[in-house]
Amino acid sequence: MFRRAKFYLIIFAIVLVNFLTLDFLLIDVEKTALIVAIGIDKVEDGYEVTAQIAVPEATNQSTKSNESVIYAKGDTLYDAVSEIGNRTGWYPKLSFCNLIILGNSVFEENVMGVVDFFVRSYKVEDSSILCASEKSAKELLMSISPLDNISSFALSKIFVRDHNNASAILTTTVRDFSILYYSKSKSGLMPQVKMIKTEDKGDNTSSASSLTSNSGAGGNEAEKNTPVVYDAETSLLFYNGYKVGELNGDECLFYSMFEKGANDAYFSLPVTDDDGNGGTALLSIKKANSSLKLVKEEGTFKLKGELKLRIKISDTDFPQSMKEIATIGRLNDKNLKKAENYVKEKLSDAFERSKNLNCDLFETTEMLYRYHNGDFDDYKDGFLKNLTCDFSVTCQNYI
Repeated sequence: MFRRAKFYLIIFAIVLVNFLTLDFLLIDVEKTALIVAIGIDKVEDGYEVTAQIAVPEATNQSTKSNESVIYAKGDTLYDAVSEIGNRTGWYPKLSFCNLIILGNSVFEENVMGVVDFFVRSYKVEDSSILCASEKSAKELLMSISPLDNISSFALSKIFVRDHNNASAILTTTVRDFSILYYSKSKSGLMPQVKMIKTEDKGDNTSSASSLTSNSGAGGNEAEKNTPVVYDAETSLLFYNGYKVGELNGDECLFYSMFEKGANDAYFSLPVTDDDGNGGTALLSIKKANSSLKLVKEEGTFKLKGELKLRIKISDTDFPQSMKEIATIGRLNDKNLKKAENYVKEKLSDAFERSKNLNCDLFETTEMLYRYHNGDFDDYKDGFLKNLTCDFSVTCQNYI
């Protein structure tokens, strides 16, 4: 009994000492910089890192997020991130970082030189969203949006909005990009963010304030303070870590249907109704079933894709007759065929463009290795160049 009491007393003493002296080795939250997004640009003497930070602030009232933008340079990414802590006195905490932005200067070299840092680092989740900026990452993070006080939060919304459904925005994480890079296909894609100016000033001046770590962070203040919204419907194509081209919105949309389900995805199509009225219709994809396989025919391989869509008319830019309106968005046979041809054309364009750029968008080389392993050594050289495709698209009325 005495030994047990002595043991508990020793444990209590150890806990008490840690509590009174080291706070259990915990970092004081008021001295912690919670990095919510990080931007990376390549400069002449290394890398420039832009960190958007939500600084914890003790208050008894509900207030808006207090955020700062900090810049730092270093020969490597690790040096630049460490410099943030050296110059501010904060502990840069990356475990809350869910958005990584790569500036256009990064794509002049193999992008995996940057992405590898986040793959190896245990401080960053590999589920963090990876995207490209049409301009510099610093400029994107410094932008003001009427959608949210913190620009990275506003930007993240467009990636998570339709994450589980087909969308023209192809959300890519660090894990996704790395898996494709190290696969037999050695390819990948990444959404590219463009800023679109808007006249809505809003109350977002907080995003313009910044704590800079170098005196060169100036620029045109009027340009910086112009509110913007974001467009990420264009995706960049990569082969072996290098940017080789891009896909447009509709190509991304129909490609994503082989990766995800479809729920209220949209595309526009010129149509003509039974009364001879014509114009552009907005078609809603209510359901999609897809399959993709690599087949060997007469000694050559072909990629066969099958896509079945249930669609309806959601809106038109021309007046419809009462008869057409009463059909509740149904398309006639002629327009259904036109929709099938349009989708097939976009899928074929995406395949041919990526093929010509040596980007294995549909991961066919990986499919060859997995499902036709006995033929891999014989066909792997020049496989993508000799590959053909055959997409079958069927469109039916939803109702």
